[in-house]
Amino acid sequence: MKNIIYLVRHAQSDNSIKDETSRPLTEKGLRDRHSACGYLADKEIAAIYSSPYFRAADTVRPLAESLGLSIETMDCFKERQRGDASGIENFAERQWDDPDFAAPGGESRRQVGERFASGISDILKKHKGESVVIASHGMAISSVQSYYDPSFDYEDFLKVRDVMPRVVRLSFDEGGLLGMEEIILQ
Repeated sequence: MKNIIYLVRHAQSDNSIKDETSRPLTEKGLRDRHSACGYLADKEIAAIYSSPYFRAADTVRPLAESLGLSIETMDCFKERQRGDASGIENFAERQWDDPDFAAPGGESRRQVGERFASGISDILKKHKGESVVIASHGMAISSVQSYYDPSFDYEDFLKVRDVMPRVVRLSFDEGGLLGMEEIILQ
């Protein structure tokens, strides 16, 4: 029995809004989210999950509405907690060099990957043989990609850091991950 998980990174958000939980999409983000939703429209999606952050759920909202599905939020899919990274040079690079590095009060890349993968594991048990969408964030998705494929490294992260929205297709069977594919949206 095969499962497909589509990881969707949110579209462009308004970084002038500092509150992580309520940050909205920009006008460009509102337009661009349709490329991800259009790609997913015919994928027989059984359920849609999201980070509790507004920008993630809002990215897949048109898909949910068109399919008549609700969006269930789960904390395990939220973005990495940065903590107090002020004064830490090359913060992101340091997290990739050392998966256990975290700023005071923050999460390491390993912690984020494990948290996210645990959520995926729960979804796989609940949705056997189905396709599911998970809307999340750039570092969180890259962390779980690295969790499943340790060859996904800082250089790979840099290639996708500014891609919004972004879709990654994960295929699973009972034995675990079968494959991971970056989807190029038009």
